[in-house]
This record gives sequence, structure tokens and C-alpha cells, in this order.
Amino acid sequence: MREMKDSGFDYLGTIPNSWNTISLRYLFRPSAITGRPNATVLSLYRDHGIVPKDSRDDNHNVTSLDTSKYKFVRIGDFVINKMKGWQGSMALSGYEGIVSPAYHVFKFISNKLEPKYAHYLLRSRSYTDEWHKLSTGLRVGQWDLHTNDFLKTVVPLPPLDEQRRIADHLDAKCAEIDRAVASAEASIEEYKEYERVIISEAASGPWPRVRLNRIASFHNGDRSSEYPSGNDIVSKGVPFVTSDALRGRYIARQFPKHITRIKYNRLHGAKIRLNDVVFCLRGSVGNCTFNDFLDEGALASSLTIARPQRCEGRWLNYVLSASTTMDQAVASAIGATSQNLAANQLGQVYVSLPPLDEQRRIADYLDEKCAAIASAIAAKQSIIDDLKVYKQSLIYEVVTGKREV
Repeated sequence: MREMKDSGFDYLGTIPNSWNTISLRYLFRPSAITGRPNATVLSLYRDHGIVPKDSRDDNHNVTSLDTSKYKFVRIGDFVINKMKGWQGSMALSGYEGIVSPAYHVFKFISNKLEPKYAHYLLRSRSYTDEWHKLSTGLRVGQWDLHTNDFLKTVVPLPPLDEQRRIADHLDAKCAEIDRAVASAEASIEEYKEYERVIISEAASGPWPRVRLNRIASFHNGDRSSEYPSGNDIVSKGVPFVTSDALRGRYIARQFPKHITRIKYNRLHGAKIRLNDVVFCLRGSVGNCTFNDFLDEGALASSLTIARPQRCEGRWLNYVLSASTTMDQAVASAIGATSQNLAANQLGQVYVSLPPLDEQRRIADYLDEKCAAIASAIAAKQSIIDDLKVYKQSLIYEVVTGKREV
């Protein structure tokens, strides 16, 4: 068991006796090279680090038309998203390119610090807590980690050969964990695809085809000047249903947002009833849920109600979530995208209409199958969550010397 000493800093706790501490101002200096508009635009991800922006399709930040003021990054530079540094959004760059002016770029100025060790250290649990304390601003999404606060921070400094061993060890261990996470995530996608297939198959059949608006009526939420604003949201009252309530086959049992009874009575749009199906028209388009619980509620403007008239509500919920339904709705919507639909477009979709007793049998069958799939997905997600927690704990313990490599 190695001997430990108090580092003198709460966010570090104890460190090995043979380690020193040092301020980052002796290890980094800011870099603000601009005027490289034709260089590759880079993006910074908390989980993936620095990558070329066009290598992924999940970054929706818009690149400026004029990138002459973007900061130039060389391979081996350290980059921080100053507004998300408190989330661990910082990384050693393996690419040359340019980043938004909202990022900090630093160069290593001392051979006492191994860059890959710094990459793990400064993104570790103890430092994300510290960046959280140092970040300032009025709104969480716009907190700013200032350069001077970053450079004043003290870090542990193991012997250089030990820093390299730590970095190599974490490279190997984190890659192993990441492979396990990727495998579990792939299994979840397979379960979701299986669910999509069985729903689409059950929703199709040798029955007459009718338009959805012949068996259900569609009702949008309030879109008038009475629509609830931020000041109208209260902790108790009538539930205000948003897309967050559409995460399962059946509507959520608890709602984070409510409005007062007075406000609710002033609304002109649809109000939720039992046996309604709530469908998302914008954002998470196609998400829907069956209301078997809520006897009243107001509706966010991004949602619509499909109210069963000549069909079983649970069956309608599955039909609306079928990929064949969404494919038709998007195809028939002139100028629409998969991120934006209208209720009347949805109502024009044709579906197979079995007899009412058959609808109930289909709904019972899908309830059972989808519950089993949801259980399997939850088990895989639990594994993923545990692996990610273990990874963070491992990094923290190794980079601060509490676990010896």
C-alpha cells in the first residue's frame, strides 16, 4: 500500500507522497491564432473529445459563414468549450483544424506534464466538480469558465514515467469499457428494431383500409395568446403535458409542469381526456402514448390528441407508432420533414382496420411483447449506466493516485 498525503485541495483529497502539485499556469498558455478560414471545422464532445464536425451527424450547431475568427487548433493542443467545461467538455486534440471563438485553446508549455495524462485528469470527476464551482453566469447553458480561473487551478503532478503509465493504462481500460458499452447500446437498438417490426406487422393485416380521420378525431393544444408562458408554470395544479410524458406506451404518472385552474379554464385548445392518444408533431415526431390515467390536462403546442371514435384506444396508440404510419405521414406532407408534421396530415394516413375485438387482442399481444422488450432494454441500460459510473470512478482513482497502476 503506497503512502499518501493530503494534497491541500478538497477536490483532490489525498495523493501519493511522491507526487507534487502545480498550478496549470506553469503548464499551459492560451492560444488565439485566427485567420485560417479554410481549415477543417472541429467539434468537441464530452464523450468523444475533438472530432471533425462533418464526421458526425448529431451536432446541430451552425458553423458561421465567416470562420476567419475561429481559433486554430494544432494536434496536441488542449481545447475547452468554456460554456460546458463544467460538464467535462474539454479534450486533447488529435486533429488540426479550427473551433468556435467560444472555445479556449491551450498549448502545453512544459515537458513535466504528459498531454494524455492531462486529458484524463482534467476531464475526471473531481475536476468537473471544480469547473462547476468556477464557472460563472446567469443561465446554466451559458456558464463561462474563464481562462484565468482555469489556469489558477492546481493539479497533481506524478513523475513523468508514471503519468505515461497512467495514460496507457487508462487507454486500454477505457477502450475495453467503451467496447462493452457499444455492445450493450447495439443490443438496445436491436431490441428497438424488433419492437418496430412486431408493431408494424401487427398493425397490418387483411382488413379494410381507412383513413385515420375516419376512426379518430385530432385536436391540437392551445396555440392562442392564452398559451402558457414560463410565468404560468407552477409546481401544483392541472398537469401541463409536454413531450416528456410520451416516453412510454402509457402516459407518465407524474408531471413536472402544471398550470393553475384559472389558466386551464382560459385555454381554447384541446384538453386531455381518458383514452386519448397523445402524439408528438414536432421535435420527437412520432412519439405517442396512451392516456389511461389522466382525467384532465393541458397540451403543449408540439402535441396533438388522437381521440378514438370507432376504434380501441390502445390499438390506435400502436398504429400511430408504427413506422408504416409515419412513413405515409411524412410522404404525404408537402414541404414537411420528419421533424415537423401537422395533425391533418396524420389524419390522411390509411391504416388497416380490424374488428373491435381483434383490435383488443392485438393491443393485449403488443402490450405483453413490448413490456418484455422494455424490460430487456432497461436491463441493458442499467449495464451501460454501471459501466459509465465505473469508468469515471476508475479514471478519478488512477489520475489522483488513489489506485496504483
